[in-house]
Amino acid sequence: MKLPYVFILCATLVLSACQSSGVQKQNEDDTKKRASLHYSLGIDALHKGFIPKAFEELMLADSIEPKNAATLDAIAYSWRLRGNLKEAKKYYQRAIRYNPAPATYNNYGSLLVEMGEYKEAVKQLKLALDDPRYNKQDLAFTNLGDAYVGLQDYKSAIAAYRKAQLIAPRWTYPKLREASVYVAMKRPNYAQALYETILRSEPTNQQALQGLMALLQKKGETTAIKKHLQTFIKHTKDPLQKAWAKDELAQLQK
Repeated sequence: MKLPYVFILCATLVLSACQSSGVQKQNEDDTKKRASLHYSLGIDALHKGFIPKAFEELMLADSIEPKNAATLDAIAYSWRLRGNLKEAKKYYQRAIRYNPAPATYNNYGSLLVEMGEYKEAVKQLKLALDDPRYNKQDLAFTNLGDAYVGLQDYKSAIAAYRKAQLIAPRWTYPKLREASVYVAMKRPNYAQALYETILRSEPTNQQALQGLMALLQKKGETTAIKKHLQTFIKHTKDPLQKAWAKDELAQLQK
């Protein structure tokens, strides 16, 4: 006669455990939703340039869900915008503990390059590139090239920049960085050829023109510089670019 009682008692205990588990799951979901809401508000504020509001929302999201790599990445980026690289580094270091997306490793690697911590930057950037699904591999390879330049490993830097060019052939920046490596390697003719190649397809590329002008100046080729500046003035529609080029031309004509 005691068997039904025992069965009922066991069933009650199981039911209570299930109810407790369900409540816990609901609380966890609610927590994630609240954190996600404040994260979204913070990202929106970042995009609009409202940095204090971004900090307010992102830090609130972090207090609700402190092990969220995406939130920590966004806070790190916000500190970087403020110019506080040390605080940014702290948040990236927290973010990489929690299985972040490849973008976080790339962002952290980029920060480390800026801080001159090149060996660690290489490590973090390679982690970003380990995932073939990462859709900003061109950027990661470019950052990796910059890290190798910091280590004066120019061969590896050029290889990284060329991989970036293969992935994003219309993006000129890796080619500009490669040209700067040839300058550092005391190979000015190759650097000049790269700058001139860029300017043939993009006659208003100011970075390429500045790089080329520096090389031509060392050779004393003032006439060539004037010609390139005149071509630049003819093609650019940007009033600030035009004003810069006219000032440079005026300096040469004194």
